[in-house]
Amino acid sequence: LKELHMVSTNLLTVEPHALGGLRQIRVLNLSNNDLVTLEESSFHSVNSLETLRVDGNPLSCDCRLLWILQRRRTLNFDGKMPVCAGPPEVQGYLLSMFTDSALFDYFTCQKPKIRNRKLQQVTAHEGQPVSFLCRAEGEPTPAIIWISPQRRRITSKSNGRITVLPGGTLEIRYAQVTDSGTYICIASNAGGNDTYFATLTVKGQPVDSALFVNRSLYAVDFNDTGLNSTRVFLKFTLDLTTILVSTAMGCITFLGVVLFCFLLLFV
Repeated sequence: LKELHMVSTNLLTVEPHALGGLRQIRVLNLSNNDLVTLEESSFHSVNSLETLRVDGNPLSCDCRLLWILQRRRTLNFDGKMPVCAGPPEVQGYLLSMFTDSALFDYFTCQKPKIRNRKLQQVTAHEGQPVSFLCRAEGEPTPAIIWISPQRRRITSKSNGRITVLPGGTLEIRYAQVTDSGTYICIASNAGGNDTYFATLTVKGQPVDSALFVNRSLYAVDFNDTGLNSTRVFLKFTLDLTTILVSTAMGCITFLGVVLFCFLLLFV
């Protein structure tokens, strides 16, 4: 695919690597949408890009658009030069109005910084909910993900027991013993990233040994045409109630037999 046109589709964002499969893209038209930015990381490479239309979007002119500014003399904007919608000091500026010396004065980003770095060490019982806070500041607003002890990436789009809430809090519903370990919070934007660590220990539920009085293991052999044999182990668990009921039934049966014999002898 060499041309992609997505015009007036209410497009809000283009995720990193979203266009990575378009290695020979030459024309990209994303005009009249709701894009705040278009990062270079969305592409496999921008070297093949010849025509770019991002006019009609509320673009935030920060370091994420620096790659467009640096190519503004070679890229074809099809006569529709993009306009900055923010920040306030450059609102309404055409990209063509910036000089080379001004690029790094305006098109800058603030590296993320995680605010509360107090160590979080949580011990929980299996089945309890657990949450870890991770708040970060930066410009543009940092995206927050977590990495689990099993090296699994956890985001706000993750489904299941473990997810990231708006604001960056990691939520674990119904904690399990396998959730134990160190979790890493990563706050990132185009200016860089910051990391933070939190530790979780989950204790298993105690087993009530009074429920289990005796366990017996039986082995039974089954022969299959004399060629193979399979040994099956069957485990039977007897609790106290079962033993008492079985004993009572045995006594009643025994007394019934004795009474029957007595009647046969004397009647």
